[in-house]
Amino acid sequence: MYIPSPENVLLDLTLVRHGQSYGNVPPNNRLAHADAPNDWHLTPLGVQQADYLGRYYAALPLDQVICSHLQRAQQTAQAVVKHQPKPVALRVDPEVCEVFDCGSSDPAQWQARALRVVRALREDSPLGARVMVVAHGVFNNFLLNALLGLPAPPHTVRFFQQNTSVSRVIFCNENVPEYERIQLQYMNRVNHLPQELIT
Repeated sequence: MYIPSPENVLLDLTLVRHGQSYGNVPPNNRLAHADAPNDWHLTPLGVQQADYLGRYYAALPLDQVICSHLQRAQQTAQAVVKHQPKPVALRVDPEVCEVFDCGSSDPAQWQARALRVVRALREDSPLGARVMVVAHGVFNNFLLNALLGLPAPPHTVRFFQQNTSVSRVIFCNENVPEYERIQLQYMNRVNHLPQELIT
């Protein structure tokens, strides 16, 4: 895998889907595990997944962690921040939200929201920052479309993502060839998890 020189990196962005939540399992007693409709907590297995993710990133220092306001994303992000070798800001961004919980059923609106998030990440992150965004399977699909300059798909899922899977996109400056300035390094990586925790 080609990793550009640090002096050429504008933004090193990691997208993570939250750990397994009670919304990802059969619906028995789901209401007992939600702060609001669709705001599911992590299952015990999801808590383990998030802890493994946090321990993996303990050796990969981050400059900022951003997550949605939903509990499953916040719990996952908190596990990452907890294991960082130095204090890292955790920011809840209201623009980062699962599409079914963001007040719109229009995929064009979801794509517009994803484009706003991408624009803010590009404009507001310090030069060369390593930023993690912990969000949701469907919204991460729209984020990946926006990051890679792809149109919104006619359906909600173009890129499959497992719980706590990691996708990495690096943005480079003009010192590298134009075709290398947006690099999808990997997608749906779960090598931080033991096999029995992959969901």
